[in-house]
Amino acid sequence: QAQPLMLIDLGLADFYRPNQRYNVRVASRHYKSPELLVGYELYDYAIDMWGVGCILAGLLFRREPFFRGKDNVDQLRKIAAVLGTSDLRAYCEMCNIDWIASPDLQSIVSKPYAKKTWLSLVTPSCPIPSQVALDLLSQLLIYNHDTRLTAKEAMAHAFFDAVRDRVETELQQRYHPTSVSTTNIIEPPASS
Repeated sequence: QAQPLMLIDLGLADFYRPNQRYNVRVASRHYKSPELLVGYELYDYAIDMWGVGCILAGLLFRREPFFRGKDNVDQLRKIAAVLGTSDLRAYCEMCNIDWIASPDLQSIVSKPYAKKTWLSLVTPSCPIPSQVALDLLSQLLIYNHDTRLTAKEAMAHAFFDAVRDRVETELQQRYHPTSVSTTNIIEPPASS
């Protein structure tokens, strides 16, 4: 049975201003984006989309939270164990994060974690996710925040086609009915 679902957490809400530095000590650990975990202070809305990806992964693989680190360093290690370290290294370099100077970052980035396929994470307790679901997940759980889907882009993804189709049908029926009831139409008198 379909039930409404609302997710909200405004605990550290702030107005976003492009190119402004923000505190990286925000968000719940298991949903923290890579940019927060590597100390990148010029983050934006993409941190929220990472959290959406974590929730989606938890639902698809029946593992909540999907990345379960003991602390921030272990959290990044759990992410790297799935997404690999070569992309993490490239991401740190793109963001001018000196991972070599940070013993914690160096301990993660220097490990040779290979990127896993989503299907390799399927267990007997969860059904195999659809390709369209995995495609959405692949565009949400990526290191590079510049290429991560925005909320608008995610909502336009094929994963949500059925929802959009249902809503569109309901709106069409409510505001533009295609059939007109004839039970209340008065017929003109027959001419002789």
